[in-house]
Amino acid sequence: MAAVDGSSRFENVRWARGTLLHDLQPADRSALLALGTQRSFGVGEALMIEDDRGTDAYVLLEGCVKVVGSAVDGRSILLSIRIGGDLVGELGALHNTPRSASVFTATAVVARAISQRTLARFMLEHPIAARAIHGAVADKFRRATRHRIDINGASVRNRLALVLHYLAETYGRPHSDGIRIEVPLSQPELASLIGVSEPSLQRAVRELRDQDVIKSEYRRQIVRDPEALRKLATQGGGPPDTEKG
Repeated sequence: MAAVDGSSRFENVRWARGTLLHDLQPADRSALLALGTQRSFGVGEALMIEDDRGTDAYVLLEGCVKVVGSAVDGRSILLSIRIGGDLVGELGALHNTPRSASVFTATAVVARAISQRTLARFMLEHPIAARAIHGAVADKFRRATRHRIDINGASVRNRLALVLHYLAETYGRPHSDGIRIEVPLSQPELASLIGVSEPSLQRAVRELRDQDVIKSEYRRQIVRDPEALRKLATQGGGPPDTEKG
């Protein structure tokens, strides 16, 4: 991890729809980007660790991170992914509670680390931004609930299609073979994200590859047929799977 300068280069970035920085008004966005210390992280570094008492929040500027929780049996479960424009660690900062999950970098990341006191003062001075931050927290819970509902009500193939469709729309980049998902996910991580075992995931990946819907690279997927993937993602796919991973 290293401190870096140059927050001004993020002033005119077109932030992804649905992220906090996209939703903020320009003046509030500029004020938030000026807070704290800008830092750079390499791949696999931790921004925060589950159950830690840290209270800094991080505004992600570049790259993406994985939000990871611990199951009762000790397994690590990939809960979600956050990208540039998102705020992470705000629950600890707002409520002074232990970290509910760990956050690790999936790619190189640039972020602004903001102390609890600085974030609290910003929210007092910028009430519209404060509502947006509280709204972003509520939206994370809504998305997590929706994800659990969708995942539990679909076949393994359709669970995979649902997640890959979301990742392609959010993190996809044009590629000669289609749309390349720019998030490095191992098969165990992808399996945990959709709530199935690795063998079941591998069968579903093979099926989508055989149908020429996706193409696999090392730790990444290329969507060759986005429309076919969308249709799989939006259909029920039969009765829910009994497998829980």
